[in-house]
Amino acid sequence: MVGLLTDQGAIDGCAWSASSKAMGHGLVFLAEYDDSKALMNIDGSDTAFKLVSVHGSLKKVGDVLEKTFRSGGVLVKARYKATRVCPKDSESCEVTNYAVTFDVSKGVQRQVVNATGDVGC
Repeated sequence: MVGLLTDQGAIDGCAWSASSKAMGHGLVFLAEYDDSKALMNIDGSDTAFKLVSVHGSLKKVGDVLEKTFRSGGVLVKARYKATRVCPKDSESCEVTNYAVTFDVSKGVQRQVVNATGDVGC
C-alpha cells in the first residue's frame, strides 16, 4: 500500500521528511513545516493528507510527538521520537532528527512503516 513518493521534491524549503531503509532509497513522507500539506504514496499515487490531530512535542531527545493525518478513507497515525535536537546555545542549528512509525490504514488494509527523518530548514 505505502510506496516511495514519486515526486521527491514536491515540497521545498522548511519541511518534515522521512525515509525507510526497508522501502529503498527515497522519501516515504514529506510535509510542509506547518503541516498545511502532507504527502505519502498510497497504492502508487502521491496522496495529499490533511492534519487531523497533534499531541506532544519534540523539544528534547526522547520526546514523542503523535500526529494523525487523513485523506478520504486512508488514515495515517505518525509517532515521532526525537533522536537529536539543536543545542540551546546554537543559533545556526534548525533541524530536529527523529525515528518515526507510520501506521497506515485503508479499510481492512493496514501497514506499519518504520522510518527516520528530520524536520527543519
